[in-house]
Amino acid sequence: MNSRFAWLGLLLIGLSSPAAADHVPGHAVLEWGVGFGVLVHPDFRGSRHDQQRALPIPYLKYRGERLRVDDGIEGRIFSTPDLLLSISGDGSLPSSSGNSERDGMEELDATVEFGPSLEYRLRHSDTTSVWLELPLRFALNVEDDFNSIGQVFHPRVAWRKPAPYKYGWKLNFDVGLLYSDDRYHDYYYGVNASEVTATRPAYQGTDGYSGARIDFSFSRRFGQYWFGGFVRYDNISDAAFEDSPLVSQSSNWMAGLGWAWVLSEH
Repeated sequence: MNSRFAWLGLLLIGLSSPAAADHVPGHAVLEWGVGFGVLVHPDFRGSRHDQQRALPIPYLKYRGERLRVDDGIEGRIFSTPDLLLSISGDGSLPSSSGNSERDGMEELDATVEFGPSLEYRLRHSDTTSVWLELPLRFALNVEDDFNSIGQVFHPRVAWRKPAPYKYGWKLNFDVGLLYSDDRYHDYYYGVNASEVTATRPAYQGTDGYSGARIDFSFSRRFGQYWFGGFVRYDNISDAAFEDSPLVSQSSNWMAGLGWAWVLSEH
């Protein structure tokens, strides 16, 4: 398995929800291990073609006073716990060779998305919290020397339930909107003159609304083992690229499960 795809698996399973969690009693400062994940995902948002993949994933958690890596990367640079700066991550895997929507076109490469996320805690109780999160991510083409393919802005409201103790369930639920620039939309949905067919007219992506997204993720430790997963729903009705001839449906589901063996805790 290509190591780039291994890191992409971590993005999709581990960074789909930022940290934004309080300290859990009993957790070590540093945990690391190895594992694998299984993904079911569309070739791209709006495609009717799905794929299933198994990926190796690294397991890493660090809980410092100012920096935390725990289902996301969080930096506590403000004096209040209600305002955080974290790193948001996402990505996509390559399109399949049998995708009829892109017949005769180059296959889509894997991509990664990274960027800062400003997060403000709207409500807090002993067991849950609600956050307003404003991630801005920069998308890169993994197979083409990490060339930029555009930007994504993903404002969302997030409900978080941290694990009440080391071996408790951790739950996250996010609802938000996506906005992307013309380069990002053109990468996935553009059709140039050489790719035009009788049923596939030319199309050039424009910037603007990119759809709505709902994410639910969960994880738990079982002794020396970690288990987690997520479910994602995307709806692209009224998106700026909805008229692209590559779009064949208005919504998609995506899901992943991951298992890891925790090899060391300090």
